[in-house]
Amino acid sequence: MFEDLKILNDASALAQYSAKRQQVIAENVANANTPGYIARDLAPFQSVYKSAEPTKAIAEMRPIDSPTAAEASPNGNTVSLQAELMRGAQNEGRHETAVAIYRKAMDILKMSLGR
Repeated sequence: MFEDLKILNDASALAQYSAKRQQVIAENVANANTPGYIARDLAPFQSVYKSAEPTKAIAEMRPIDSPTAAEASPNGNTVSLQAELMRGAQNEGRHETAVAIYRKAMDILKMSLGR
């Protein structure tokens, strides 16, 4: 019964997505000076979540070339540190939201069980 609660599955999926996206953002920042490096990102959460199989959740997220990548610098690098910082801040907010939803849902379950 409790393993199939949609709100917990959704919050968990968003937290997993945010963690993976943070990893991709960190890789972009780490390669900001690498010649020829193309900035990467994940597809939007909604499309990743809708296309996932119910049993696999969103386990298979693959980075794609960033659709909002900056114009290539003379060395061919498309990473914009300002854009990556903005994505990182946005991503942090989504992760915080997912954790808060998960925590509140667990609190409600505990309260309903009298704990």
